[in-house]
Amino acid sequence: MTLAVSIVIALIVPVIFLFLLRRLDLHKTAKFKKNIATLGCGALAYLLAVQVNRAVANSGLLTWTEIIRYMAPFGEEIFKSLILIRLVNRADFNYIVDGALYGFGAGIGFAVFENVEYVRGTEIERALFLAVARVFSTNLVHAAGSGLIGAALAFHRGMKDKRLGAYAILGGYAIAIVFHGVFNTMVNAGTFLAVAIGYGMIGAALIWYFIRRGMDEQREWVGEKLGMQDRVTKEETRAVTGIGKMMETLIAPFEERFGGEKVPLVRELLYTQAEMGIKRKLLEATPSPARKKEVEDIIQGLYETMESLRKRIGVYPMMFIREVYLAQSVNAWSVLNARIAESGAGQKGGGVWDLAGRRIEESKAGEENP
Repeated sequence: MTLAVSIVIALIVPVIFLFLLRRLDLHKTAKFKKNIATLGCGALAYLLAVQVNRAVANSGLLTWTEIIRYMAPFGEEIFKSLILIRLVNRADFNYIVDGALYGFGAGIGFAVFENVEYVRGTEIERALFLAVARVFSTNLVHAAGSGLIGAALAFHRGMKDKRLGAYAILGGYAIAIVFHGVFNTMVNAGTFLAVAIGYGMIGAALIWYFIRRGMDEQREWVGEKLGMQDRVTKEETRAVTGIGKMMETLIAPFEERFGGEKVPLVRELLYTQAEMGIKRKLLEATPSPARKKEVEDIIQGLYETMESLRKRIGVYPMMFIREVYLAQSVNAWSVLNARIAESGAGQKGGGVWDLAGRRIEESKAGEENP
């Protein structure tokens, strides 16, 4: 029973980490099916790494300690990244959020298979402890390493200067390999469990940081590129760029007025518009004419999806969506004007303008009466 519980923990908890992290993807650009694929490819990367590590150990070229500390971090990060290279080079790939989440998924896929091997190979009395310890340390290190590489590959995808992007890729691989190698060395040397867990948490925090930064940049892209060329109004653009507050400012009143049936359509509409804006920005960093054509075809498909969703939502609900965000803009200016009036900083006198006027008069008086 203990062994079964340990294996379940080793398999399920790391995957839960991935799905919790996916909640940070407010634009929903990282596709669920692709994240599942990265889990599977991460598992295949583990099987490949095991064969390579064993072959090197059997050949006598390196000791097992040397493999753990030096070779394994290099080889395992390379193997985990193969699926990421494939995904990043697809026309439907977006940006850093996708790269970090797909990379995290590949690392988790690698880690859960490794977990099972370790748990099954230890004494039953230690199985539960080992499963929990690995979930909060080794698993997060694996996920963080490939997540960093995924983010670096994605950064290259979004850069106009591909030489600078290439440096980012090299840096991503180097940091991931060193990060992994330091962890393996510490664990192999018998470091305290708390240190190993803390190290894993640092890795998870790094991926969280990159996803948040990626989301901020994507919001800017959407605000910059989404507009009338895609027949997206300013109010709709405001809704998409403020998608994190969508539940409290739009969805709740929308559902109250029109019911819950159309709420999923509204969500899908905003996600579709967000991806259109991101894709338009990526066009600028796509040098290949053939790849540009692929991205443009995707944008056209997103446009058609958007138009279909608008029709399914209906005219009056769409007017409501636009009015909510238009009203927010108007209210913001009203509040600003009211505060200016209260402070006496307007044209009617008072505030900073009257103060400036008094200072000028005082200065003139001083010059006339030295």
